[in-house]
Amino acid sequence: MKFVMVVLTLRYRLLFVLLFFLTYCRAQCVKRTELLALFDSCLTKSYPVQIKTISSILSNWRQCGYTRDSVYVGLQLEMAKAQFRNGDVKPAIDEIEKALQLYQKRQPYLKAEDQIKAYYRLGFYWKEINNYIEAKKASEMAIQAGEQLPGNHWTPFAYITLAYIYYSTGEYQKAIDSSERGMYDAKRANDPIAYLETWAEKIKALFALHQLNEGKQELMKAIATARKMPDAQDYLAFFLALNAKFAKANLNFDEALASYKEALYIDESIKDKRNIISNCIDIGYLFYELRRYPEALAYYNRALKIVADPYTKLRLLDNIGAVHWQRKQYTVALAYYQGGLNAVPLGFTKPRITALPNADLIRLASQKEYLLTLIEDKADTWLDYAKATNSRQRLQYALDTYKVADQMIDFMRWEHTGQQSKLYWREKTRGMYERAIETCFRLKNTDQAFRFFEKSRAVMLADKLNELGAQQLLSAQQVAEEQRLQQKVGNEQAKLASVKPADSLAYDMAQHALDNRQNDLDRFRKKLETSNPAYYRYKYDTTSTSLPDLHSYLSTRNASYVTYFVGDSTLYILGITANTTTLLRRPVRGYQQNVQAFMALLANPDTMNRSVNYDHFLALGQGLYMRLLAPLKLPGGSVIVSPDGPFVPFETLSQRVGKPDYLVNNYAFSYTYSARRLLKKNTARFVKNNQYEFLGVAPVDFLPSLKQVMLPGSGEALTLISGHFHSPKLLIHEAATRRAFLKEAANASIIHLFTHATADSNNQEPQLYFADSTLKLSDLGDGALPNVQLVVLAACKTGVGANQRGEGVFSLARGFAALGVPGVVTTLWSVQNEATYQLTDLFYNYLDDGLPKDIALQRAKQDWLKTAEGTNQLPNYWAGLIIIGDAEPLVRTTYGLWMTILPIVILAGIGGWLWRRQKRKLKQAISLPHSI
Repeated sequence: MKFVMVVLTLRYRLLFVLLFFLTYCRAQCVKRTELLALFDSCLTKSYPVQIKTISSILSNWRQCGYTRDSVYVGLQLEMAKAQFRNGDVKPAIDEIEKALQLYQKRQPYLKAEDQIKAYYRLGFYWKEINNYIEAKKASEMAIQAGEQLPGNHWTPFAYITLAYIYYSTGEYQKAIDSSERGMYDAKRANDPIAYLETWAEKIKALFALHQLNEGKQELMKAIATARKMPDAQDYLAFFLALNAKFAKANLNFDEALASYKEALYIDESIKDKRNIISNCIDIGYLFYELRRYPEALAYYNRALKIVADPYTKLRLLDNIGAVHWQRKQYTVALAYYQGGLNAVPLGFTKPRITALPNADLIRLASQKEYLLTLIEDKADTWLDYAKATNSRQRLQYALDTYKVADQMIDFMRWEHTGQQSKLYWREKTRGMYERAIETCFRLKNTDQAFRFFEKSRAVMLADKLNELGAQQLLSAQQVAEEQRLQQKVGNEQAKLASVKPADSLAYDMAQHALDNRQNDLDRFRKKLETSNPAYYRYKYDTTSTSLPDLHSYLSTRNASYVTYFVGDSTLYILGITANTTTLLRRPVRGYQQNVQAFMALLANPDTMNRSVNYDHFLALGQGLYMRLLAPLKLPGGSVIVSPDGPFVPFETLSQRVGKPDYLVNNYAFSYTYSARRLLKKNTARFVKNNQYEFLGVAPVDFLPSLKQVMLPGSGEALTLISGHFHSPKLLIHEAATRRAFLKEAANASIIHLFTHATADSNNQEPQLYFADSTLKLSDLGDGALPNVQLVVLAACKTGVGANQRGEGVFSLARGFAALGVPGVVTTLWSVQNEATYQLTDLFYNYLDDGLPKDIALQRAKQDWLKTAEGTNQLPNYWAGLIIIGDAEPLVRTTYGLWMTILPIVILAGIGGWLWRRQKRKLKQAISLPHSI
């Protein structure tokens, strides 16, 4: 034993003598081969020894003037790895950045793969210290460099880092996209471990988006694959934990617990500390949901003993606090939440349970999802504590906390770019807004209630309009470049759509090409945001409309405003006039069923035309009137409705049962997605004199392949309507093509379409029919209708579409609103042709009189009811058209009129001048002496 110790001691002495020689004896240089042999010998040593050895090797390499080639870069990367594993993350990052500086100039002795590897590790290290901005930037650089070297082993891992970042920040659709790209590259690199890891990120994100069937199928394949790989036990454990989550979602708690425990057993056997903690959290939460609180606390505390990551600690403290909240131990719960806030590196260290981090600190948080969950739990605990103790002060603490949560949602929204991720978070945060409104109701704080109403709806539409406004701040070159990149994305989308899914290789290649072009577009937009502060401010404007601003607007219009929030347990209604604000709370039970039955009858005139069904319709309408409108006691006149979910035609509600007493006789209704949308000035650049005041489109008949019935009489009706305008442009019959509409749409102030449309409750994008083909609004591109002030969609169900909870109906009408069109007349069901032709003509008659759009439409419907007989009196015929958005009178162009009267004025002027000239000559003649 002593002999062995002596040998080891001598070996270490020789090592340090050589290190001393390398550092101080610089007169003589050690050969590269000897330096590399020294490097190989140190890899089995501790990390501090590795760091010291490699540092000396690098120093000697530089002093001896050896070429800083890929071998040198490899040494730098190994140095960074040793520093990272030693806990010195910042020095590791600095070392990699030094290595990357060598690539600023192209050198033939530097390998491209090492650059990709360096960028990947840089992103990974930044991610580990929760700096997701830098991590994302470095990972994208690795991917960009990897595009030049297909099949390398490091690009898939960069995609893994990127997917992890997107998942951690709640942008799950982006996480899926990055994972699929990583899987494609891992397959090309023939790297099964990278493939499993990217697969895991994809499955996580699928479950997070509640795409459970697809997630389950992928998961079963992944488990089967991992069981066959002895060196993939950590991934097997991970997949088993995911399977447990799926089983729990299907209420199969025994299977969930068994899978969790198997995963935990594997993680403990391979000493995977991070996954041991993760499984303990998941098992604890399973017991929490089963209300087995002691067992939940046991697993949470087991993880708490070994946790080091601050955000994981936050999750644990939040979960422990939630257990005490459910036990009604409110002060204990609040103390744990506060401990969680103090655990994360935000510079927030206030132990008082009433203290909250400010917006600037929140913005710094990397894993905002966990922080948001904790703050929401804290707010909910304050609310329940206040209700249990009847304490107004605690209600105020709850409100203050909900306001912080709302700020966090804004920050998270800015970080999300995928529509599916945005929709997911609108749904996920909806419950928070319901409880925030309840808090305001109990405090009788209508100002804050109105703010939460506004923040709970159509936020994505507001974001889209912000983007349109921000585009006005770009140069022509920037706009052209963005359009060029968008076109490339569109081209790749078309290529992908043409590939048969069965051809997996071609499909993967097409998907990869699309991903690359989308990355180019994303990078360009990020560059715009950092280089143009005004653009950034406009795009991320989250200012809310204030209640005083709305009061002022309603005063100028002599109008009222009604908005409502349909919660899980309660219906909240807000009625606002120029001088009053009323906040009401009603039971929500039966509301959704009544609305669905009411709208089903409106969509089916044959069913409605039976006395028993008609009586039921009147009863449903009167019930909705008593629930939504009657308690507000609004004065007659204009009423603007901001609905929660699908539009309900308020004009069809009846004030009586058994006899129709429709509200159209008392109120002129218009609809809006939000007060902010209503009051915010349109950012589009209106042209004073468009080429056409009116663009009318009526295909009348369609190509057989489109399978659409004729619309007889639509051409004649459109010609009649065009007589209201001085400069109309009509596209009728075969002239009503998709291309013609795309060419002329931006040149008109008013667009009127008599055609067909498709829209349903699925996620398929609605589309319009033209004589030769169809058009989706996404085909128009951003800001393609900058001069249009009104679109009349006299087609079937243009106000219908997929209802996204918290955002509203994604219909054709909303699509035009997202293009900056301030006002849209749309339909809520399959309307009857003749009724629609006559109602729209009457509508334009009243617009000619200078009436606001809502009153013009009300008068048109009233006129119809005065003359209609029999079934034509049914609301199915006259109530399908509604106005959404701007209801002000039309801004009429006057150049057409001047072009008509200008010649008359000129001729009159010339005639006057000639008459005056002749008159002067006559006077001169009279004044001359007469001849004798």
